Amino acid sequence: MSPTITVLTAAQIRQRRAQLIADSGLDYDTLRERGEQYMLSPEQAAILHELENLDFLASA
Repeated sequence: MSPTITVLTAAQIRQRRAQLIADSGLDYDTLRERGEQYMLSPEQAAILHELENLDFLASA
């Protein structure tokens, strides 16, 4: 099976980031701090992982 590739515009990345942060119930800095301390729920950890991926894409 081939991997799926999704192309996002900068606006779509910003929108997705905002939605993920809202879904986490935390602000971005708190989410990162708690992630570094392994104090996130599995759902929040998945959100943080996706946010980090989006940050990487946005910086490319």
